[in-house]
Amino acid sequence: MGRWAGTAVLLLLAVLWGTMVPTIAHLLKTWDPLFLATLRYLGGGPALLPALLLIGRDGGRAVPFWRVALLGAVGIGGYAGLFTFGVAHANPVTAAIITAAGPAVATATDRLIFGRPINPHMLPGLILAICGCVTATIDFTRAGSPFDLRGGEILILAAITCWSWYSSAAQRWLKGWSQLRISCVTMTTGGVTLTIVYLIAAALGGVPFPPPVPSSAEDTLVLLWLVLVLVAIGVLLWNFGVQRSGVVTASLYLNLTPIIAVLILSLGGTLPNLQQVIGGGMVILGILWAELATMRNASPPPAGIDEAPGL
Repeated sequence: MGRWAGTAVLLLLAVLWGTMVPTIAHLLKTWDPLFLATLRYLGGGPALLPALLLIGRDGGRAVPFWRVALLGAVGIGGYAGLFTFGVAHANPVTAAIITAAGPAVATATDRLIFGRPINPHMLPGLILAICGCVTATIDFTRAGSPFDLRGGEILILAAITCWSWYSSAAQRWLKGWSQLRISCVTMTTGGVTLTIVYLIAAALGGVPFPPPVPSSAEDTLVLLWLVLVLVAIGVLLWNFGVQRSGVVTASLYLNLTPIIAVLILSLGGTLPNLQQVIGGGMVILGILWAELATMRNASPPPAGIDEAPGL
């Protein structure tokens, strides 16, 4: 039952986070990337506080403060800042597709940092997903480099690395905490960290201050969607899915998000080309391959995650 619940949550999350890149790309027309990254988590973490006070008193064990601070600052803050700046300096379709590297990054992170062995049965699916990412990104008709690279892509990959580390470390370091508590505390810590960085940058003249107010009701609604749904609820669902399935399998499901993002962007006039469609199909096949291989060769859940509490 736990695995099926995790699967359902991750599928829902893939649909929700498929709107992440288009949402951020729209809001960047109004706000500075650093301010937007700050607002996402400074609002998203406290948004879960009422639910935590009502139902989330799990009595989890005490942990050193530095662990919570590091999870918030590097995992949440590093991810949010790098990802937002990456999207600001990348083609939105390329930014959506490059997130397909998530499973490979998660696999490498789990192996190098936490010593978890690589599941060989998943490798063909991972490779197929990466090849799909490259196929969707490359453009042989472009003068000079065939890739539509603008510099933000490396920031997006760095953000995914921070996120993969956070996903595994949070389940190990905060074992015994509910996913609601983990999400609320780490997002709030990350939001505070980003706020400090933003205020320092503003004092040095690096970002505009004060930030502009929303220019329309549409901007306000899109911002609320980002903070309350994609961040507050999204991170909670993600931690729940990682607890049930592990970070690598969870990342595989999120390979659906580029496909959804491209479909959303196409509604706004950014139509995918044939290579992007083929690349997207390869990503989906990679997910299916890896998931079926995992089901046929089931292994124990990741160390430190087997008996973590639920939402």
